[in-house]
Amino acid sequence: MNKKIKILLALILIIPSIIIGWKFKLYKDRAIEQPPYFDLFITETFFNNFKESPWDSIDSLKKRPIQWLINKKEFEKLDSIYLGFKNISNEKIYYITWGQPNSRIRESFRIYKNGKIDSIPFVGFGCGTGIFLAPLKKEKIAGSKILNPLMFNPYTGYHLPLKNEKFPKLFKEIYGDSVAIRFEQATYSLPWNKYPSQMIKSKEIIIMTDQIIKNWKNGNFRLNPEFEKEHELSFYTKTE
Repeated sequence: MNKKIKILLALILIIPSIIIGWKFKLYKDRAIEQPPYFDLFITETFFNNFKESPWDSIDSLKKRPIQWLINKKEFEKLDSIYLGFKNISNEKIYYITWGQPNSRIRESFRIYKNGKIDSIPFVGFGCGTGIFLAPLKKEKIAGSKILNPLMFNPYTGYHLPLKNEKFPKLFKEIYGDSVAIRFEQATYSLPWNKYPSQMIKSKEIIIMTDQIIKNWKNGNFRLNPEFEKEHELSFYTKTE
């Protein structure tokens, strides 16, 4: 009798494992852009009513603990900066990417000029193809070197003309007396996680434009052919 019970228990364990393994193979075969991670397969298979959005803004009690890795001093020079975030929430999460860290980071600006504040919100990436979820385990970092966002015209996306002698005047016209930058990243939580899917947001960092111009005059900027080319839209300002 004990032998029959053991066989029955073995079948109870083995048969579901075979079925799940077969379904996971089918899941992997039909995966195109999204890498076939097993926990995402489990979510899709057994939690098909799970509808949380990675783009949601939520109340402070549900915010996921995240450590942003930003060095304000790097933003004072028109060169590359390091931008990243560390998952300190003690849970594995996923973040939306185009294939490398920071490829779907959103950035928004608040410009302080003559006692007034002007906001330049994030306006979109223009393309939603090729994005997928990448895993970020607890205590791991997603980050990379990127060009300082202040090297670009935020109204047009064009490179600023760093070699042009009129650059200081243009930079002050665009970015005012100081500029605050905030970064955002869409993250996805699994159904059994404590914290929900959400848009994680960095604290604002405020940069004085005079300091950037001072460094520019001292030659502390990126010598790159892209920034030697001058386009009409590089000089565009909101007042035009």
